[in-house]
Amino acid sequence: MPMALKIKSRVLLTQCGEPIENGEFIIEGGEIVAMSPVEREVEETLDLSDYLLMPGFVNAHSHLGLTALEKKLSPAKTFARWIGDLIPLNAALSDDERMQGIRMGADEMKASGVTGIADYVTDPALLDSIAGLGFRSVLFLETIGFQEERAEVIAEGVEAILKIHASNCNLGIAPHAPYSVSAKLWQRLDQLGKKYGCLLSTHLAETDEEVQFIEKGVGPLVDLLKDRQAFDLSWQVPGTTPARYLKSLDVLNDTVAVHCNFIDDDMDAVQAAVFCPKSTNWFGRTHILPVRKMLDAGIRVALGTDSMASNDSLNFLEEIRMADKLLPDVSRKEILTMATRFGAEILRLPCGKMKSGQKADIIGFRVNSQDEDWHNIPFDPQRKKVDFYMADGKF
Repeated sequence: MPMALKIKSRVLLTQCGEPIENGEFIIEGGEIVAMSPVEREVEETLDLSDYLLMPGFVNAHSHLGLTALEKKLSPAKTFARWIGDLIPLNAALSDDERMQGIRMGADEMKASGVTGIADYVTDPALLDSIAGLGFRSVLFLETIGFQEERAEVIAEGVEAILKIHASNCNLGIAPHAPYSVSAKLWQRLDQLGKKYGCLLSTHLAETDEEVQFIEKGVGPLVDLLKDRQAFDLSWQVPGTTPARYLKSLDVLNDTVAVHCNFIDDDMDAVQAAVFCPKSTNWFGRTHILPVRKMLDAGIRVALGTDSMASNDSLNFLEEIRMADKLLPDVSRKEILTMATRFGAEILRLPCGKMKSGQKADIIGFRVNSQDEDWHNIPFDPQRKKVDFYMADGKF
C-alpha cells in the first residue's frame, strides 16, 4: 500500500477558495486524500512551512515538436507568409533535432511549473515519446486537409492512430483551422471524437486573414493554399465568420478554441478558449482574445505557450507575467485560475485544484515574508523557475 505523506506549507492557493495560511494536506498513491484541517496521523511529514504551494500549471496549448525552430522565424508581413516560412524549416528538421528540441522544451516547461499539457502532434511516431515526458497530458492529433475529396482517407488515418495509441496515450483530435480543414473532414473528425470520447481542439479566428478567407474567400490564405496545391476549387465560401461557420457544422460542442482574437461577436459559439500571451505579443497583435468578456460570460479561458516558432521561450512563469501585462482588467488571482484549474477543467484532467480526489500535481515558491496578496508571489519578475515540483505525487 502506498505510504501517506503529510505536507505542511506557509500558504496554499488551492484554486477552490481563498488562500489557506499554514495549510497542510496528505497525499497517498499520487492523489490528494485530505486537506486542511488534517486530523489523520501519518508516518511521513514534509515541512514546507516557508513555501507557497499551489496546483501545477496546465499549458493548454503547445507544439513541442516545433521547439527546434527556436530563433529560426520572425513575424512576417502576413500570417500566411509566416506559415509559408515555417513549413520548409519544419520539414528540414532531422529526427534527432526534433527530439532534442522536444526534451529541451519539456525541461523548460517543468522548471517553470508546468505539470499538465495539451500538445498538438503532427507525427504519430512522436506520440509515445511525448506521452513519456512525465506530464499529465492530452495529445491532440493535428490534422490538415482542405480538399474535400481527401476527407474520408484522412479520417480513416486518424481513426487508425486512435486505435493503435489510445491505450497508452490520452488522445484528442485537432482539426488545424477553418482555413485548412474541409467541412466534410471537420464533421468526420467530430464523429470520431464522439466515437472515441476524444476532445477536439482547433486554432480559431486567429487573424483577420482567416476572417477574410471564411467570409469572402479572398486574401493571403487563398494564395497559400493554391501555392501548396492544397486549395479545393469546388469550395463554397461560407460567407460568415469562422466561429459561426464551425457552429453551423455543429462541431464546436466538444472543441477547445485556441487564440480567438477575432471572436468578439461570436463568443457564445465556443465552450472554452485558450489565450497564448507571449505568442500574441511576439506577433505584435493588438486585437486579442476578449478574455474579460469571456470570463464574465462564464466561458472558461486557459493559458498556453504555443510554440517556439512564435515565442522566445516556453517558460510558463513568463506567460503568466505577459498575461498580467496584456490583460489589465483581469486580476492576478484570475490569471492563476486560468493557468491551473481552467486549463485542467477544459482538458478534462484530474488536476488543477488542491482538494481530496485530485492528482497530486503541486508546485511551490519559497516565501520570505507575507505579501499583501499571496497571489502576487508567482508573478515576481525575478523568478525564472519554481522552487518545488511534484507530479503525480512524485518529486
